[in-house]
Amino acid sequence: MGVDMALVISDFRGTLRIMDSSPAPEAQNSDPQPLPWWMNPLNIVLLVVAGIMLSGAVAFTVGESRGRGAHNGSDIGFLQDMRLHHEQAVVMSLVYIDASSAGTPEGLASRGILRLIAREIIIAQSSESGRMVQLLRQFKASETNETDQVMGWMNEPLPLAQMPGYATDAQLQQLRNTRGKEVDTLFAQLMIAHHNGGIHMAEHAGMHGKNSEVTALAKVMVSAQKFEVKELTRLIG
Repeated sequence: MGVDMALVISDFRGTLRIMDSSPAPEAQNSDPQPLPWWMNPLNIVLLVVAGIMLSGAVAFTVGESRGRGAHNGSDIGFLQDMRLHHEQAVVMSLVYIDASSAGTPEGLASRGILRLIAREIIIAQSSESGRMVQLLRQFKASETNETDQVMGWMNEPLPLAQMPGYATDAQLQQLRNTRGKEVDTLFAQLMIAHHNGGIHMAEHAGMHGKNSEVTALAKVMVSAQKFEVKELTRLIG
């Protein structure tokens, strides 16, 4: 699992220049003094995101030996429903990356970090979805929820459209059509709601699941998504 750092550097070239000790000659007298790397907010976010992704990679690697153990209905229900939840988060992030790309109206000052978070969601949640499919196959369970309801394994059965944090078709269309600062804010708001819904499911799976990898994966999701909710709230605050 790798990250296309060329994309990150391209998006954040202006900010990441703090790492270059030789500013352009014409900017010697006018550019602000660079901050030490450990004081720059973007670098802190990069480190935290990298740590979260590393934790997920470790869980993925060791999971092959643990995923074949005992499991229960909470494990299977969580994997099936969270896979759907993850797929929408990836779609939302891809839409936002397009709506905030070069050539679109200027966004919030925090747009660079918002785009970084969107890319992290695409990579991390796609990887987690792949592992969830593998686990469901190992459990000889359906790879998707084949009923009209979700969260029955939590004793909270709901139609998919009412899953906590799950964006409506109208909200997704609004995200596709919005530009400028408004799309930055809308993406963050939708993803905050989406993550909070995911946290609710993951916390339940962490407490009621039986398979050690599933419960460990759920706890990693809780930590990662709580961090991102806090960061997204700060970025649009």
